[in-house]
Amino acid sequence: MIITNEAELRAVGSCQEASANEIASLIAQLENELRLSAENGRLGIGLAAPQIGIAKRIAIVRLDNYKIDLINCVIERGYDKRRVKGEGCLSFPDRFEDTERWNEVHILGHKPEIYRFICTGLLAVAVQHEINHYDSILLPDVALKKNKKK
Repeated sequence: MIITNEAELRAVGSCQEASANEIASLIAQLENELRLSAENGRLGIGLAAPQIGIAKRIAIVRLDNYKIDLINCVIERGYDKRRVKGEGCLSFPDRFEDTERWNEVHILGHKPEIYRFICTGLLAVAVQHEINHYDSILLPDVALKKNKKK
């Protein structure tokens, strides 16, 4: 079940690397939870292990024909910061925030072999969002402050 309580999400804490023998099982769990969420009318494009109470550095992004498994990933570089309007998170239902994210990210991961890839646009936003979950960086933490009209 996807955790929707902020205190519980933060309690997961910093994550440990996923070992080679647990990757397939964790990806299957994440895919199942993402599917169940969609069946319940809560569509999402990504999910990280901490969102289901597992303190491991693993997440998935599923968007159109793209199937990205983020295993022990870090963001090496980012380019072209931009404002993202209405970023959401399955752990914060019905909450959408403007954020600032890189439009292009260079990712380094290992499963257990080292691999690199580049994402742009919405995929880059999703990858940054899911990798943030590894370190308990949540949507409210990256939300841009709103200008209040007087």
